[in-house]
Amino acid sequence: MAGPRPGRKSDKRDELLLLINSRHPILTIETPEEERVEQLLFEVATQLAVPLFTWSVTTGLARYHGAPIYNSETPEAALSNMGVVEGDGIFLLKDFARYCENDRVCRRLRELAERFRTARRSIVITAGSIHLPPELDGDAAPFALGLPSVEELLTGVKQTLAELNRENHVPVALDIAGIQQIAKNLLGLPYAEAMRTLRLCVLSQGKADAPLLDAVLDAKREVLRGDGLLETVRRDASFADIAGLQRLREWLGKRKSALTPEGQKFGLVPPKGILITGVQGCGKSLAAKAVAGEWGFELARLDAGALYDKFIGESEKRLRKALDLAQKMAPLVLWIDEIEKAFASAGSSGDADAGLSQRLLATLLTWMQDRESGVFLAATSNNISALPPEMLRKGRFDEIFFVDLPNPTTREALFALHLKKRGRDSGRFDLQKLSAASNGFSGAEIEQAIASGLYTAFAAKQQLTTDILLSELKSTQPLSVTRSEDIAVIREWAHTRAVPAD
Repeated sequence: MAGPRPGRKSDKRDELLLLINSRHPILTIETPEEERVEQLLFEVATQLAVPLFTWSVTTGLARYHGAPIYNSETPEAALSNMGVVEGDGIFLLKDFARYCENDRVCRRLRELAERFRTARRSIVITAGSIHLPPELDGDAAPFALGLPSVEELLTGVKQTLAELNRENHVPVALDIAGIQQIAKNLLGLPYAEAMRTLRLCVLSQGKADAPLLDAVLDAKREVLRGDGLLETVRRDASFADIAGLQRLREWLGKRKSALTPEGQKFGLVPPKGILITGVQGCGKSLAAKAVAGEWGFELARLDAGALYDKFIGESEKRLRKALDLAQKMAPLVLWIDEIEKAFASAGSSGDADAGLSQRLLATLLTWMQDRESGVFLAATSNNISALPPEMLRKGRFDEIFFVDLPNPTTREALFALHLKKRGRDSGRFDLQKLSAASNGFSGAEIEQAIASGLYTAFAAKQQLTTDILLSELKSTQPLSVTRSEDIAVIREWAHTRAVPAD
């Protein structure tokens, strides 16, 4: 599946052009990428045949690539000069929002905006974060620049590789398909950050060849990890690493057909997502990750617990930014582990967190409803009863799967799987006896019994045996015993509301 085509630069230009032609006097663009904003505004101004002016507190007001106007450095002076500029125009004010708290600046900007309503004159305020006074909010229209598209990145990748070849004599052994893949691997990064990442990888390797593709992808994961909210994860799991869950496997296998051109031509609708609930330690998270491995999608984890910010409005903004980034990186599996951590309070009155969880839920639900295909949401929950009913309503997820404690056959497969992972021949163990002794154990508890058995065997200077594992199992109280009431509640909920995964 190629996924949705990311928004092209021309799409953004048309969107910005529409806002200006609609006589919006003030536009706000939250982004650290000033150069991209300037270039986009220059293209719009050229198309409209109007001049572009830029202002910063250090240079003053100037025509694009022209000399600054004398005595225009202060915010008030800049607005005064803008008022006497004749004809249509676009005025880019960098970091200007911070000065709008000043009463005189705010008043002058409002008066200027009122005059600009009747002409193609727009004030564009840009900064990494923008908070305008309430008096200006009604006049300001936000414009989302977004992250660069693959087309924009491809142009930059070609230029950067050519420059490195010319100036640093770095050999480039990539064909056009390889260069296009590098651009796709950089999706999700701001333009300047993407080019820095590419340059670092190329110079570290000393050449641009096939291994560069994985190096760029790994470097991007490290960059995104620093943001703390959306973390790209290495695609290292598939259903070969999981025992059981046969019904879930079959469901995903069928839906994979909708990701092919043939399936879409036939009329199959690409799946949007699943919610996996069940007993702790039974492989919910591993199953969610395995979807990416099976489908060949990128995998990113949204840290639901890191959403909350102490500043009003920032949490919702961070969530929207993460979801926009996920869409830009499509095709992608977006994994939200323990989704109830972020949205459980939304099911109550919201007084506990002043309604923040309800606003976050509304943001997520809107995205789930309106998003394009290409991002498959794989969410897990240990306590699904804590989730608000709006999230569980039919249509939010394609299906809700329940992962129960493994049955005898699955427990045998789990022992064989984990013994093989540790270099042991499962044929030397009595798997039936181990399965019977581990009744009520989760997959994680079976794995831990094998890990503990290895320590015991090593201390006794002997090989791991069935008897050692039986002893470890006998000395362990599984979760099904220590928290039997909780598991009974989960099972009762899932009986009529979820599909058994196995």
